[in-house]
Amino acid sequence: MKIFKRLKAKAGFSLIEILAVLFVVSMALLGVVSLITQNIQVQSINKNNLIAANLAQEGIELTRQVRDLNWQNHQVFDAYLSDGNYTVDYRLGTSVPVISINQTKIYLKDGFYVHDGGSETGLTPTIFSRQIAIKKLSGDFSGALEVRSIVSWTDHNRPYNYELKTLLFDWR
Repeated sequence: MKIFKRLKAKAGFSLIEILAVLFVVSMALLGVVSLITQNIQVQSINKNNLIAANLAQEGIELTRQVRDLNWQNHQVFDAYLSDGNYTVDYRLGTSVPVISINQTKIYLKDGFYVHDGGSETGLTPTIFSRQIAIKKLSGDFSGALEVRSIVSWTDHNRPYNYELKTLLFDWR
């Protein structure tokens, strides 16, 4: 008899205590899942920012190449670099004026980012577009060109822009 009394005297967990523990554990797991989801989103944003930064830098470098080719061909440094908005592609060698906003779209072809090649095959669309804005400066920087390379994209219905700006001079 004494054994049964001792067993009955030991109380177990109540239903309220079990529910409280389950609530605390579920809140901790919810925090971990939220952190993982947020980490995946930030990773996507960082990847796209890195690609955009490199595409913008490529736009600046290709515009510099046009200036350098002008020097090699004994032309004025800003030939083919008049005020306006342009697309520039490593395959073209010179700038091509932008006719419409759709032309600034960038595609992947054989692992390289290119602009629309018209009837080219093997182009995979990307979320990026790039535009080069050139403006001749006056005043203290008379004769210099302000070159802006603007890369735009939309990710999860949010627009993003990455812009690089430089000045090109005729230092030859």
